[in-house]
Amino acid sequence: MILLKSRNILRLSGEWGIKLSKVENRKLLIKIGLVCFSILFLFFLFIQSGISDVFRQFIYDFLVYNQSFEVNGEIYYETTVSLSALKLLIVAVVVVSVVTVAITSYLIARNRINASIQELSKSIPEFLSAADSSKTTGDLSLDNELLKVKSTNMKNEELLKRETQRTKDLITYLAHDLKTPLASVIGYLNLLIDSPELTPAQRAKFLQITLDKAGRLEELINEFFDITRFSMQEIHLDKTTMDVVLLVQQMSEEVYPLLSEKNQQLKYEGPDSLMVEADSDQLARVLNNLFKNALSYGDPDSSIKVTISESTDKIYLSVLNEGTTIPKRQLEKVFDKFYRLDHARSTKTGGAGLGLAIAKEIMLAHDGDIRAASEQGLTTFELVLPKS
Repeated sequence: MILLKSRNILRLSGEWGIKLSKVENRKLLIKIGLVCFSILFLFFLFIQSGISDVFRQFIYDFLVYNQSFEVNGEIYYETTVSLSALKLLIVAVVVVSVVTVAITSYLIARNRINASIQELSKSIPEFLSAADSSKTTGDLSLDNELLKVKSTNMKNEELLKRETQRTKDLITYLAHDLKTPLASVIGYLNLLIDSPELTPAQRAKFLQITLDKAGRLEELINEFFDITRFSMQEIHLDKTTMDVVLLVQQMSEEVYPLLSEKNQQLKYEGPDSLMVEADSDQLARVLNNLFKNALSYGDPDSSIKVTISESTDKIYLSVLNEGTTIPKRQLEKVFDKFYRLDHARSTKTGGAGLGLAIAKEIMLAHDGDIRAASEQGLTTFELVLPKS
């Protein structure tokens, strides 16, 4: 990979290769000298051998012709050089010379390029692996390009380390938090079995607590699955023609019971029907995440506003909630994996920080986008979908 990138850099810079070292130049001059000596030696052998006589005779027969004619009873002989044959010979010599020079130049250039590539194959890994900037490849422009590559690689490695550490921390927290609801479920079930004297009201209360703890346990397990799915699978879409307004109504009905916890209201503004080509299951997953975020971060006694509009080629769906304004520096990271707005929230109340990251991937798979804005206590998440 590094070697191919170095070739691209050299090709873009318009050079045959980087400058060779003095040792390589001496080697090249020695090779050229040996070639010239070999040519002269072969030419000498050619002159001294009988082949040269045959060659000269062939040239003579090719260029010169004799003719005889009679004048006043006397026979005269005339030797003439054929101009057309001479021209043809000159053209042949020029063509052979040009071809020879071209082949020689090609071989020399290829030798220089091969030497440059060999030098690069040694110097580039050393340059990229060096802890300081003292290493050099011998070419300033190439050093600058490699410094950019090195800087990008270091940033990517640092991001990967942070993401890996966040994943490990989340798995550790989730594994620890799984014990609490599981212990409660087991404890209350044992209590119900071992205490037949409990009144119906007490049994109903303990069963409700057990059900709540089991629900929390299911949420934590789902977060485990979200982490593994996001890391190991690509998002595959099964697109169909669907009514996005109907989908919003269905998702609103699912979250309706949660509105009473903080006395919130869900309002809709938009058309009565709007068809779009999309994967309904994946789009429902995005809406479910946006609705739950709006419920969690919205103020008590506030309204959540869902709006759908369209342009000539796009459909816009926004979810707005009233709450604390999200700072710009945090707003830029809300779609990052494992990022949560409220770092003080533990996994007992918050998710793994994958919801918006997965929503982003789903929207990009639809050739759409998701955007976030927050100002004056109003936070809006907007989905953008291409029209069918």
